[in-house]
Amino acid sequence: MNLWKVLLKFSDGTNRDIELFDTKTYFGGYLKLKRSYFNALANTIKITRNYFTGRAIEKVLGPNNDDWTYNPWMLLMVKENEKKRPFWLFIKREKDLSGILVAIGPKSFANYNNNVASEARREIKRLINYIVTYLKKFKCIILLPNHLI
Repeated sequence: MNLWKVLLKFSDGTNRDIELFDTKTYFGGYLKLKRSYFNALANTIKITRNYFTGRAIEKVLGPNNDDWTYNPWMLLMVKENEKKRPFWLFIKREKDLSGILVAIGPKSFANYNNNVASEARREIKRLINYIVTYLKKFKCIILLPNHLI
């Protein structure tokens, strides 16, 4: 699997390197998310305390070690309240305000989707929709690039 490497640098000075797994494997390309999804996500942030945003994306390296830092990234770090299992969605926003799901993580989530490869596409889409539908089921941190003004 192709790896994306993301350096997170938080406002308190702490750093964290994470690895994300390219989604081409699951979709035969990249999954496009409509603008309306991001509108729903923005509304969700306004009405629940379990979702919040911050800046932390410092550097992004693609599978070929290409520097992708200066792109409009979003990293959704989500934890399901019942099972306490985290999953990450790495999204690149587009000029038309839609987005592309580029990578997922952590490794345990990627491995689970590899084991259910025939169902992975449907499972990931379901989780993406659940994030904005079942607000009390998740805790979600949405991280944006540090270079944004």
